[in-house]
Amino acid sequence: MARLLILCLTCLSFSLQAQKNVRAWYAEGQVWIVWNIQLPIAETVGIYSDDDPFTTINDATLIGRPFHLDYLPVALKEQVDTSLTYRIPDGQGGTYQLGITEGLFVFTPHAAGAKYFAVVAFGETSITSGDNITDDPVQYAYDPIGDPVEAHLQALFPSPFSPIDHFCFAYYMWVDGRDDHLDRRPDFPVMANAAKNGMAGFFMISVPNDLDTTQSFPLSVWLHGGGGTARQSLAGSRAEVNIKPRKGILLAHNDDVFGIRGTTPAFIENPSLHFGWRENWDPFTSDNLPPEPDTIVNYSQRKYLWIDEWLIRKFNVDRTQIHIHGHSMGSWGATGLAKAFPQHYASVVLFNNGFRAHEEDTPIAAMFGNASQHFPTNLKNRAGGVVNYPEPFDLNTNVSAQRDIPFFQSFHSKNDTGNANYWGVEVVENYRQADSMGHGMALYWSERAHGMDTGPDFNDHWINGSTVTTQTAVDNVAWHEEYYRSDVSYPAFFNHRLDPNANDPGDGTPGTGASAVGDDWGTWGGWHRWDTESIVDEPDSWSGEVWLESDAFFPNDESPFDQLTSDMSIRRPQQFKPVTGQIIFWYAQDILTGDIVQEGLTNVYTDNLVTIEDLIVYKENIRRLRVTMSTIPIAVEENELFKNKIQVFPNPFTDEITITVSNALPGYAHVKIITLEGKVMDSQRRKIEAGTNQFIFQGNNIPKGSYYVSVECAEGSSKKLVVKL
Repeated sequence: MARLLILCLTCLSFSLQAQKNVRAWYAEGQVWIVWNIQLPIAETVGIYSDDDPFTTINDATLIGRPFHLDYLPVALKEQVDTSLTYRIPDGQGGTYQLGITEGLFVFTPHAAGAKYFAVVAFGETSITSGDNITDDPVQYAYDPIGDPVEAHLQALFPSPFSPIDHFCFAYYMWVDGRDDHLDRRPDFPVMANAAKNGMAGFFMISVPNDLDTTQSFPLSVWLHGGGGTARQSLAGSRAEVNIKPRKGILLAHNDDVFGIRGTTPAFIENPSLHFGWRENWDPFTSDNLPPEPDTIVNYSQRKYLWIDEWLIRKFNVDRTQIHIHGHSMGSWGATGLAKAFPQHYASVVLFNNGFRAHEEDTPIAAMFGNASQHFPTNLKNRAGGVVNYPEPFDLNTNVSAQRDIPFFQSFHSKNDTGNANYWGVEVVENYRQADSMGHGMALYWSERAHGMDTGPDFNDHWINGSTVTTQTAVDNVAWHEEYYRSDVSYPAFFNHRLDPNANDPGDGTPGTGASAVGDDWGTWGGWHRWDTESIVDEPDSWSGEVWLESDAFFPNDESPFDQLTSDMSIRRPQQFKPVTGQIIFWYAQDILTGDIVQEGLTNVYTDNLVTIEDLIVYKENIRRLRVTMSTIPIAVEENELFKNKIQVFPNPFTDEITITVSNALPGYAHVKIITLEGKVMDSQRRKIEAGTNQFIFQGNNIPKGSYYVSVECAEGSSKKLVVKL
């Protein structure tokens, strides 16, 4: 990539002057420094500034040292059009298109001021007036609210993978890099260390041609793997996982961090892991390993979140419908972002996250330290403790102040070998632990290899081709747009592996077929569905409709079993937030017939987690359930008119319990306290009159436990759950 760009510039027939014609101006929150490039192209240039004119760099401050891969639009040329150059604001309300022989550096001020700016090939010291320094001091403002930093459109073009349905925008933004990662502008976080100040961030957006922008719409983010590019994740690419938004837009980032590798500047393979790098990483020294512990700062995460917020501010993105997807290194990035900022995302899809630290690859170790060093990051967990590398990238370690994370789907491959995310013990351990912790993740494994292309990489249980009828729908961008929101709670099904019907991934030994350990394919939670629109989340109760898939485009998405048993917790509750130890009454009702098929009581678990054990969920074509939980007694045999006429107090009870029947039809009432199995512990039968009728039971002959209060009279019957303490 870099060699091709250098060759194109070197072959120009006209001569170029050394870093000449330096000029700069302020626009949209930043200072834009432009110059003519010298041939041969300088590997890096130094950008210097001072309040007064200067003739040597010794009298100025170094504010940036971009590689030629930074000050030229490498990603734009490689991924969109080789003829394109940077397109920036001109300071007059219009745009300036750089010439092919011009370089760019962008400086982000933290206060209003005026400075001279100069550009030299790094290592040179002389500054010449009228040549490589601005003629006059450049005035710049500081108004984060009225004049915030912006991203800038570079190109608009039809999606090369879906030209009829989608068009694409290519953008750049330029980061603020500083020694102190907390020294941020209100509108613009620090997104690099000082060594990478001004580096360009390239991203592309795919937009459906018929998108209704008058209504808020979802944002789906797709992160590429190691050595990949944003272009790989434009709408219509990778048809095997159907990267095609229907209701919103698709955002693809370029994780392009440049540094010295070996003896030349290069795009670092597996650069920032879509996360960041250590504060003291020196990109100008070859493969430099850290001599002492360092802090890994989430520079890239900050950049991605800022771009999301910029899209929300500039367009009509619905901040409750942001979904993130990633493959390989991109799955590390997606995992890290969703865990560190769980409130920001509605759902997560991972392909081939190995849930382990990087291998001992020197360029990566230069940015993160060796895997065994476990350098601290700037993140804090829920207990306020330091999050260490690589904890952001596994499924289970808490790395934020939040208890709950978004709904996760993870796909992995038992024939994935020979890379940092290979199938192994760590994958299976993460799956088993995640299935036991009540996250509610859908975990998949199958026969394919690591890649994302048709052919042998995708010829497995979940993907048999590139059409909707030959692949799972649940990994699609459009699927997640449809079903998940960050402001709606959801039922988290877990402990699937305990069901006798559950498949098992084995012990981490790679391979499928005759010599495989465990099942070649399977899922824990992948057949469970719920209706987001059905969720009722109130202070004293929660309910929602749940089922197993039975009517899918792709047959393998349908549950092979009529029913499955798992535990179910409520994640991301909005109002239903009982506390640890509180008693919860619950039942599961057949929506079609009204029958109560399961019922019981549970205590709120540690960390205020509301959980039902051993819930049976059925295929939708057999039985769709509404599961209801409540902090107050609920009638489990529903007579809608009669149930509201019965009150039980106190509940739980110890010495005495009173059952009140109000405004029922005159006649006889039979009130019983019975076990959950139907054994009568005590009963009263008498004639009731209009108005209020009370039935008082003594608790001294009733053991501690859960019971029903059953009321039968001329008006109907009903049962309520009660607890004897």
